[in-house]
Amino acid sequence: MANHIEQYMRTLKLGGLAKEWRSVDYINTEQYVGDLMKLELREREVNRINRLVKTAGFQVLKTLNEFIWKPEIELPSGLTKEYIEGLRFLTPKENLIFMGAVGTGKTHLATAIALKACQEGRCARFFTAASLANILLEKNSRGALNSFMKTLKKAELIVIDEIGFVPLHKEASELLFQVISECYERKSLIITSNLEFSQWNSVFGDNRLTAALIDRLIHHSHIVIFSGPSYRLTQSMLRQKEIKV
Repeated sequence: MANHIEQYMRTLKLGGLAKEWRSVDYINTEQYVGDLMKLELREREVNRINRLVKTAGFQVLKTLNEFIWKPEIELPSGLTKEYIEGLRFLTPKENLIFMGAVGTGKTHLATAIALKACQEGRCARFFTAASLANILLEKNSRGALNSFMKTLKKAELIVIDEIGFVPLHKEASELLFQVISECYERKSLIITSNLEFSQWNSVFGDNRLTAALIDRLIHHSHIVIFSGPSYRLTQSMLRQKEIKV
């Protein structure tokens, strides 16, 4: 009979119950049914979060617990790490722009924030600027751009990492501008870049488009400066010392 019960549960897509229903103690009918429902709801929430994390497209998972707020990270007046880590910038649809040299923690923090959003049941997406540009070009060439843009509309937070690493040609720049324009005052962006705004023209190749893109980005934005030595370089040097010892 137990096997039949589990089969019925799986047929009804009650996977959480099928796995764990035997672990629920029976005191009375109301309590038992309630505990069974809680069990299924917990399972569904875990599965939903796992789907959100998978859909986000993280290259590597990083958490806020692992992030070190070094003194070299300069927060603008009025912005606190609690405001950032608490995801409070999402409600007013503010942007975070992380600027600084390679290896100073920009990507780690951006990833950790987006991961926390997923863990709270919020839809986030993660792209490098180059990968997003390539996706946009490919979707546009296949006539599937509108469909892809609709998937981005579901996101509450979009991370565009590494603006400045790879120059973009004209069509890619225009498509990326379209994404940022459609996010304006509708959702939050986290942008990371190793270049100051004055150097962004070397990436987008068009003065007017670059100016318009920056104008949309910095409105409702907090700009965080990451300075100091590369974290990855520092860790590598420490490992080398440990090997020599």
